Amino acid sequence: MASRFLLGLASLSLALLCSCPVFVESDLRADAQVVINQALAATQGVIKAAKSVQTGGNRDIVETCIETSGDAIDNLNDSKELLKARDRASIDTLKAKVAGALTDVGTCDDEFGDSEPPQVAAATKKAEDLINQLLVIVNKL
Repeated sequence: MASRFLLGLASLSLALLCSCPVFVESDLRADAQVVINQALAATQGVIKAAKSVQTGGNRDIVETCIETSGDAIDNLNDSKELLKARDRASIDTLKAKVAGALTDVGTCDDEFGDSEPPQVAAATKKAEDLINQLLVIVNKL
């Protein structure tokens, strides 16, 4: 009876171990690299969408959106290099750069407010979603 209990306990323990997600740092870095590239493309999409809606009345808003999206691209490009580093200070800087990129892209939503054109809203949402995914990944490093 005791051996059957121990066997069941061992099986349960093994099952619990196998069902837990295992995060391997090299996989996280590879995943982060893929998401950075996707986020860069999506952020370029924000710039393209903003340029497509530029009219006389919203010129300043569009220019701000384009400028801050450019800042997001700079932060994401910096993140590519920081991702290669292994020291804690670089990882902390990486997290700050990714968070900064998220803030930068979100500025378009803030600037347009309720009058945000649908194509800009869709583009910023896509970029924000990808940058959020990246932030989740880098927070596991």
